[in-house]
Amino acid sequence: MSEYKFDDLPGVVATLVEEVKSLRQVIDERLSTPQPEPANKWMDVKELQAFLPDHPAAPTVYGWIRNGLIPYYKKGKKLSFKRSEIEEWMNSGRQLTDAEMASAAEDYVNRKRLGR
Repeated sequence: MSEYKFDDLPGVVATLVEEVKSLRQVIDERLSTPQPEPANKWMDVKELQAFLPDHPAAPTVYGWIRNGLIPYYKKGKKLSFKRSEIEEWMNSGRQLTDAEMASAAEDYVNRKRLGR
C-alpha cells in the first residue's frame, strides 16, 4: 500500500469516489438484469400456482394430481414439481392453427389415396 501525503488527499478522494461510482454501476446492472431460473428448479404447490399463467387455486392443482393430468413427485406428504416438466406439460396442450389442421387433413387424405 502506498503512503500518501496530505497534499495528495484531494486526488486520492476523487479516485475513491470514481471507484465507488463504478462499483455502484456494476452492482445496479447486476441487480436490474433478471437472472434466469434453472429449468430443473423444483417447485412446491404454491410456487406452481404462482408459475402457471392462470394462477389456479390449490384445489384445482390437487384435482389435476388426483386425475393424473399433471406431472408431479411425492415424497411422504410433500408434493414437488419440476419446472422443465411443467413447461413441457403446458406446451403439450397447444392447439393446432386452422392452417396446420388443413395441412394435416390434406396429408392424411393424400396418404389414404396412395394406400400408405
